Amino acid sequence: MASTKGSGPRRPATTGSGPRRLTRTGLRCTALFALGLLAVGSTVSAGPRTAALNASPPPAARPCALRAVPGVAMSEGFPDSSSRGPNAEFAPSTGTLHALTLLIDFPDAPAQYSAADRYGEFFPAVKKWYAVSSYGRLDYESTPVLRYIRMPRPFSAYGIGRGYGWDAHTEMMRDLLKVADHSIDFRGYDLVNILVTPNAGPPADEAVLSVTWTGASAATTDDGAHLDKVSLIYGHDQSGPRVLSHENGHALGLPDLYAADDFPRTDTLAGQWDSMSLDWGLQGDLFAWHKWKLGWLDDNQIACVTGRTDATYELGAVEIPGGRKAVVIPYSRTGVFVLEARQQLGNDKDACRAGVLAYRVRTDVDSGRGPVTVVDAHPRTSACDFSSGAFNSLNDAPFGVGESYTDKVSGLTFTVLGRTAAGAWKIHVTRR
Repeated sequence: MASTKGSGPRRPATTGSGPRRLTRTGLRCTALFALGLLAVGSTVSAGPRTAALNASPPPAARPCALRAVPGVAMSEGFPDSSSRGPNAEFAPSTGTLHALTLLIDFPDAPAQYSAADRYGEFFPAVKKWYAVSSYGRLDYESTPVLRYIRMPRPFSAYGIGRGYGWDAHTEMMRDLLKVADHSIDFRGYDLVNILVTPNAGPPADEAVLSVTWTGASAATTDDGAHLDKVSLIYGHDQSGPRVLSHENGHALGLPDLYAADDFPRTDTLAGQWDSMSLDWGLQGDLFAWHKWKLGWLDDNQIACVTGRTDATYELGAVEIPGGRKAVVIPYSRTGVFVLEARQQLGNDKDACRAGVLAYRVRTDVDSGRGPVTVVDAHPRTSACDFSSGAFNSLNDAPFGVGESYTDKVSGLTFTVLGRTAAGAWKIHVTRR
């Protein structure tokens, strides 16, 4: 039995856009494109959208912390409320996160190896990934139930396929409680991980089914706990434990950065530079914008430029704790231009290039529609093509010493001047 956390009954975390389904893609190479398999990733939304102009302005003390836009699925903006935890929409991103991790199999897909082995595919790796990415600000505590829970119906009965819907999810969660609620205490956890036996469904290189549901409760336990933040992992994924880091990122409030409806376009969006884009990419960390939004970076680590400037900034690599990490330039109520430094360290130890990464963030663009777009410093070349049969054009996106760029939308020009003795990147930024 899972340990008891001692919280009282919980209400479902709901939003104005209804339950959200966030999937990741599994298309890894050109061979899969030849098969005509397109990635599916979208959000389920109900009700009318609120116009982008209705987004709250950022607070005067944090003018670069653009507000989340109501009606936009997993908006890249900062939420008006900082509430996180069992009774909030998102799980805690600082302090201790309590995850209940279950394993399930089915009458027509019995587990083929031990629960401990399946659990070991993800832990302690996911805990370490979050500790490194958050600079120790998030302590990820997973409580496992190290046995397979046999679902009451065959896998084939649920209609689980790429892009499966809310009805199938609620059916599965209610069946899960029928067989598990009597022996497992679900109370007090911030999210639930469900590791599905890998032989249920197609191999991950044919159709990735892993998914996170947040925004509404699919089922309620007898003692009042709600299954409102659930990540399900299917198959053996090329990204290894990072598939769960990606899925749990949704429970923390981060959107998909790949192109859900036109997956090849991902290579012109965020590419492999954030695990919320291609979680199997060489660059395995998160953007500085995401780290700031999650509370892993302090305001004094962000250089916020709201007006004219002609200044030089020193940026330490995002992978290293401490120091200034980004220059953020708002150019509208829903858009910012960001500069950060990336290096081959930590979760980015396999990164293709070091340098200054530039990108635009849009708070009025849905998850899976391209809310983040990386600027390619070398648009005529790709790099580290061994990492993927496709999706390599942005691997050499960072700007090196002596390289410049002018962004017409935000009106800024920056030049990478060099490196300091301590390794920080010196960048001169002008905006008139």
